[in-house]
Amino acid sequence: MSVVLPTFNEAENIIDLIDAVEASLRGHILEIIVVDDHSPDGTWRLVEAKSKSDARVRLLHRTAERGLTSAIWAGIRASKNDVVCWMDCDFSHPPAELAALVAKLADGYDLVVGSRYVPGGRDARKESPVRVLLSSIITRISSWLLVPNFRDYTSGFIAIRRSVFDKIQLRGNYGEYFIDLIFRAHRAGYKFVEIPYENAPRRAGVSKTESGMIRKGIQYLWVVARLRWEAIRTPRAAHRGIAA
Repeated sequence: MSVVLPTFNEAENIIDLIDAVEASLRGHILEIIVVDDHSPDGTWRLVEAKSKSDARVRLLHRTAERGLTSAIWAGIRASKNDVVCWMDCDFSHPPAELAALVAKLADGYDLVVGSRYVPGGRDARKESPVRVLLSSIITRISSWLLVPNFRDYTSGFIAIRRSVFDKIQLRGNYGEYFIDLIFRAHRAGYKFVEIPYENAPRRAGVSKTESGMIRKGIQYLWVVARLRWEAIRTPRAAHRGIAA
């Protein structure tokens, strides 16, 4: 089991998060790969120190590259296990739910997505009503144009078989990579399911999502339009079906 944690200025959260991930996945062969983009707050220094006393923790300290998507992809490439998970590093994705994501893979799924928008899920980050509304709009439009019975296109909370990346490479700059991943996995015939979770408010630090929110939303919708156009132009690959 490999858990990728992409960080930028998460010094107040990262050590507690690592401990919580280890507690959730106790009993699994585990590596935690923290990919840090040279955080000014010294996140990478804390992880470096942690890795010296905990063999399950690895640090990828990037000084010449930036970005959420490329950080996750770097962690995936560096991973050594058959299952890869990743999540936000501010406790908005509850680490205790990782075990449920991983366990669901045993039912024959290739991807298991933590979802706010299936029954039992909830977006509790009410500190930013605009962000919640924008996420809901993007998800509704994506479901309409891409995979109708998939719900949470901006989740970013996932357990996935590493073999999926034999066919699919992450594309994008920020959270729009997830829309692209889900749609291409669907087109390639991978089997996936959403399970509910409650998205919590950030525990500490400053959200990176709030900056340029409208611009990012437009970028997400552009990706949806591009994928829809690709689907029209290119016949869909044979697939095994989608689980709701």
